[in-house]
Amino acid sequence: MTRIFLVAGESSGDIHGANLVRALHALEPTVVCEGLGGQRMALAGMNLRYDLAGKAIMGFAEVVRSFPFIRRLFYETVDYLKKSKPDVLVLIDYPGFNIRLAGEAKRLGIPVVYYIAPQVWAWKPGRIHVLAERVTKVLVIFPFEEQLYKEAGVDCTYVGHPLIDHLTSLSVQQPPTDKWVTALLPGSREQEIRRIAPVMFDVARELRTCYPEMELVVPCVDIERERQVKSLAGDLPLRTTVGNSYEVLASARFCLVASGTATLEAAFFGVPMIILYRVATVSYLLARLLVQIEYIGMVNIIAGKSIVPEFIQHNATPENVLPVALELMQDSNARKQMIQNLEEVKRKLGETGASQKAAKEILAVTGKQA
Repeated sequence: MTRIFLVAGESSGDIHGANLVRALHALEPTVVCEGLGGQRMALAGMNLRYDLAGKAIMGFAEVVRSFPFIRRLFYETVDYLKKSKPDVLVLIDYPGFNIRLAGEAKRLGIPVVYYIAPQVWAWKPGRIHVLAERVTKVLVIFPFEEQLYKEAGVDCTYVGHPLIDHLTSLSVQQPPTDKWVTALLPGSREQEIRRIAPVMFDVARELRTCYPEMELVVPCVDIERERQVKSLAGDLPLRTTVGNSYEVLASARFCLVASGTATLEAAFFGVPMIILYRVATVSYLLARLLVQIEYIGMVNIIAGKSIVPEFIQHNATPENVLPVALELMQDSNARKQMIQNLEEVKRKLGETGASQKAAKEILAVTGKQA
C-alpha cells in the first residue's frame, strides 16, 4: 500500500491538491493520502490532519505575528513524518513552510516531490539551489520553469497548469441576467479582505452612480468571510454568495480582483479586470526589496507585459481606479484589446491533464508506476 503525505497551505493549493488526490486515487485506488491542506482535499479523500489552507496567512508582518503557531505545527508535522515514514512527501506551493519541511524529510530519508514549485524567477532565486539539495523531483506548471530548474541540477518535469483541469472539469452555468454584473474578488483570507475590500467597495459605489442598475457580486470562500464582507460593505447594495465564484465570473462584464490565482480564473472566463492589492506597510516595503519582477498579477507575468492594470498599495485609490474601470466597462478599444490578450494567456496555460501527469510522476518516485 502506497502512503503519501501532502502539504498545501493556501486556498489555491487546496484546489490543486484536491485534484491531485483524485488523480492519485484514479491511478492507484488503494493509495492512502493524508496531510495538511484544506476542506477540498479532505472531500477528495485525503485524511486532513490540519486545515492549514483554511487558516492561510499572508504577508511578512502577519507571518511574524503567527510564528509561534507555525513553528509548533511545523515540528508536530516533522514528528509525525518521523513516526509514520510515508513513501513520499508531496509539497504544494507554500514555500516558506514547505522548503524547510523538505530539508527535514530528506534528513529522515523520505523522498520529496515539490508540485507547483516556488517562483524562484520572481524572488529569492537562491532557493533553487536549496531545492536541488533537498527535493527528489520538482513538477512545474509553466513551461519556462523547466529549463530554469534543470540548469540548476534539479530533476524537473513540466506538467502544465492544474487550473485548466479544475475549470474544464466544472459545469458552469451562466445565471440569466439582464443587468451588467461587476464581480468583486478581494481575496480568500481575512487579512486580504480587510485591506483590499474597502477600496473595491469605494470604487463600486462610484461605478453605481454611472450605472445604477449594475449588480455587484462578491463570491466568498465560506460563511465567515461572507460575514466579514457584509460588515465592510455597510450600506453598499451588493450580493454575496458562498462558493459559486465561477458562476459569478461567467456572468460578469467586469471585475476588480486581488492578485493571485483569481486573475487567471478571470482570464479563463475572458472577463476584463483591474488588479488591486494592499498589504501591511512593512510587508510592502520588504517585498519591494526582494521581488525581482515588474508585475504582481499572474496574467501580466504570463503575458510578459502589462495587459491588466495593477494598482498597488497607495496607488490603489478610487480616484486612480475609477477612470480605468469605466473605460473597461464600455465597449472601448481597451476592453477589446484586453479580451484578446486574456485569450492568449489562457492559451499559454496549456492543455488539460496536469493533475494526471503529476500523479504519475509522484507514483513513479514511490516505485509504483501507474
